[in-house]
Amino acid sequence: MKGTNGIAKGDKNSIRFDAIPSAPSPLPEDNPEKIGTWLCEPGPYQKYIAAMSGSNPGLKKPDPMNVVHHPLTKANALVVLLDAPASGVPEFKPQAFINSSELRKHFQTEVKTEPRRRIYIMEGLAKEFIDVIGSHFFMEPSFFLRQERTCVWSNEFTPTSDALSQPSLLTPGKMFHLQYCELRQFSEIVQNHPFFCKRTGRHVGMTPARDKENSTTGILRRKVSWWCRHTAGGGWDVVVLCDPQLHALFSPERVGISDKLDNFAFQDGYVDFLPPPSPERALSKPRHPHSSMLKDLCHYLEHHSDLIPEEYWTDPLTSALFLKKIVAAHNLQLVDYIKAMLPSLELRLTTAWVKEQDQWKSLQTISRRCGNYRDDIEDTLLSLGYSLKEMESNRSGDWKDCEKDFQYIYFRLKILKQRADTLMQAMTGLASIAGNRQNLEEAKRVKRLNLLALLFIPLAYTSSLFSMQDNYAPNKGKFWVYWVSAIIVVSVTLFVTWVLDSALDDAAQWTLPFKFWGKEVKQTDTRKRTGLGFYG
Repeated sequence: MKGTNGIAKGDKNSIRFDAIPSAPSPLPEDNPEKIGTWLCEPGPYQKYIAAMSGSNPGLKKPDPMNVVHHPLTKANALVVLLDAPASGVPEFKPQAFINSSELRKHFQTEVKTEPRRRIYIMEGLAKEFIDVIGSHFFMEPSFFLRQERTCVWSNEFTPTSDALSQPSLLTPGKMFHLQYCELRQFSEIVQNHPFFCKRTGRHVGMTPARDKENSTTGILRRKVSWWCRHTAGGGWDVVVLCDPQLHALFSPERVGISDKLDNFAFQDGYVDFLPPPSPERALSKPRHPHSSMLKDLCHYLEHHSDLIPEEYWTDPLTSALFLKKIVAAHNLQLVDYIKAMLPSLELRLTTAWVKEQDQWKSLQTISRRCGNYRDDIEDTLLSLGYSLKEMESNRSGDWKDCEKDFQYIYFRLKILKQRADTLMQAMTGLASIAGNRQNLEEAKRVKRLNLLALLFIPLAYTSSLFSMQDNYAPNKGKFWVYWVSAIIVVSVTLFVTWVLDSALDDAAQWTLPFKFWGKEVKQTDTRKRTGLGFYG
């Protein structure tokens, strides 16, 4: 029988829930009215974030890096709309919204009877824009949350997480999130300190400058997110979140550093992934900007959408094709850069053992980064619903095949990781050889000092034996006895030392024949002895 409170009565083994201490008072960020206000302005979408915080606790607090260095302010974001009719091959027309009020007015006045294909690209994050876009589309809040996380490499566990959802919950046809790296060239030599983008808080890994170069190549962490929905009449809406270009750096270890460093695309940018155009098309289309994800996406969607057949555009996932190809192009450029770095380290190991500490540090950094990049590509394959198997080399080529690109990148990063680890093992063995050789040289120096000390031991012994008094003192009649005795003792000492040094090998084994109780005994060990001699 149960009481009104649902607790069984008369059962001695039943649990008395009323005896269990109540939970502590919620923290300030657990207040439903406050949850999500760090990401979105108070309103309908913020209430939705608060309701979802039980399923995703990460919605309760921002990334610590963003709290300190880059709050989600109004000036931190820009939204560009690419709009086209819902029929035929789209001819997207751009429209920029520099503040949230313009974007809100657009959503309120847009013509909903005419089907359209719209792509909203938001560069950077700002609470006002998130409130407007989120309140209009009501996408799952993790769409903005994962874009906000900075993926900081740290030895300490941070109170936030950037973990991938369970693979069974991933819907690549509805929403996905990608991490990648972009190579940036700095106009001066920058030491490898912890650097971060001042606007996004993302890590910038510096690589050692090559000889005779006054520049540094930086590996900038990037993120991009994509979401879509279908609308009436065959139309659809797409929202893309991307990072702005790097303009200023921040380093917690170097407060006085000049944060505004001139930087540009490494080797003028990645190689284009489009099929080779005809001369007429090449002359009629504008040049690739190689500026930022926003400008690159707008370039491809505005000027090259006609390369994709018309029937493909009925699916909003087609709008993500250029996005995926840009991410793959950046990753391929990163793979090529690492492929060029490893042979230079191999060459140093085969020519001379110099600056071994810097070489070891470089290899360790490459190995660690390859592991991180490989994990990112693995998450990318899962997010896009691609297979984790190795690339099929016999598969027919198609420039729109993004799965083949990412599988190749994943395969190459695994090989580069193994290659870097093998080099580190080789360097460890070489360091051991160099260390043993150094110890041997030190042993030789100690041996020379010991032999020199042997010359003074007989002198001191003879002096103490005669006490150097009476007639044996200097300028006395028998002082010559001291020198005769000392020279004899020194000669005997040198002779005995020479015999021992010649008769014993490095393993303290006899190498000279001698007679023992009338029977000649000869060392049978034929190992070659290292002739060190007295000063060898």
